[in-house]
Amino acid sequence: MLMRRVACILLILSAIILYLFANQTVTLALLLAMIVMPLASLGMLALSGKKLSVSMDEAPSTTEHPDRPVMRITVENKDFIPVAKTEMEIVCENLRTGESDSFLINESPGPKSKKEIDFEVETNHAGRYRIYVASAKVYDPLMLACKTVRCDDSKFFTLMPKVTEILLSYASDAALLETNRSADSRKGADPGDIRGIREYVPGDPVRNIHWKLSEKTGKMLIKELGNPLTDQFLVILGDQRDVCRDAEALEAIASVYASVIETLRLEKAGVTIAWTDAMSGKSAFKKIVTEEDVTTAADEFLTTPASVSGAFSKIERDISESRYAHVIIVGSKIPLGIDAIANGCSVSVLLYGMEGSATENNVTVIGFNRKTYGADLAGAEV
Repeated sequence: MLMRRVACILLILSAIILYLFANQTVTLALLLAMIVMPLASLGMLALSGKKLSVSMDEAPSTTEHPDRPVMRITVENKDFIPVAKTEMEIVCENLRTGESDSFLINESPGPKSKKEIDFEVETNHAGRYRIYVASAKVYDPLMLACKTVRCDDSKFFTLMPKVTEILLSYASDAALLETNRSADSRKGADPGDIRGIREYVPGDPVRNIHWKLSEKTGKMLIKELGNPLTDQFLVILGDQRDVCRDAEALEAIASVYASVIETLRLEKAGVTIAWTDAMSGKSAFKKIVTEEDVTTAADEFLTTPASVSGAFSKIERDISESRYAHVIIVGSKIPLGIDAIANGCSVSVLLYGMEGSATENNVTVIGFNRKTYGADLAGAEV
């Protein structure tokens, strides 16, 4: 556009010089034309586009690529003045990986007309995608200037990670505990099931203090509570910050996470998943029973940028160790403080970028990589 402006100015200067050296009717007409044409073009820009609207919606998928989402841009001109050119920049960003792509769509809607443009959205990696019109500009016929048309439409869609069958094995029969069965071997958090009274020690939950007995005895006493297991498994989406710029690594982690969830669901195991909520920054939990539960949860955990800390660091120790028999963490880093959560429940860490496996202090670490994670985790003992 700058080059066109420069060219227009040079043409006007040339016409002026020509008129000064050859003061004739022809050169005067040429000079007037060089001046009037840009002004008329800019005048048309000022009048056009006042009733122009740009919107976006979903469209039916194509038969050639049924898995790719199709979006429809609608450009409607409700005015009697045609629009020379409308240029729209479409941006598609993956909220999890941070990947972003953009492209331009041009349209010239006539008076009282509506144009619809369908386009396929090419996606590379699993995640929650946001697609929107970053800018919509209306140009004059000579492309000397432009003005912006507002468009606030944003559409979202989720590209699910690839789910691979992972044959898990179980370290003990404890993995098959029935939901809501009490575990007598560990301290719990059921206020209706008091197993004993003892003196308070630093680190005990304040909410478990027996205030009446403490007042009578003059000692700080605490209630030892029973422990109902609401689920056998808690599957946590762990820390991925060290690979947050590696889209292929994030793809592998998402696939393993989704595959473990689906495997446990099909095994009819009681399973709850946890991740860091993108909006609040706190841990989010969801019980998984049906396939729809998995899809609904994926819409949320695939929204969280991989650059935020994993859910493990935001889960209170007493919640995890008292309610779940087994904790499975999928990520690229072993969480700090994992020994605390392993006190009373089995923990398996499926760790991206590591080879082989190791077990220490009731924590089993199993490595996998981006290409062979299905084979790496086959027979993984949880």
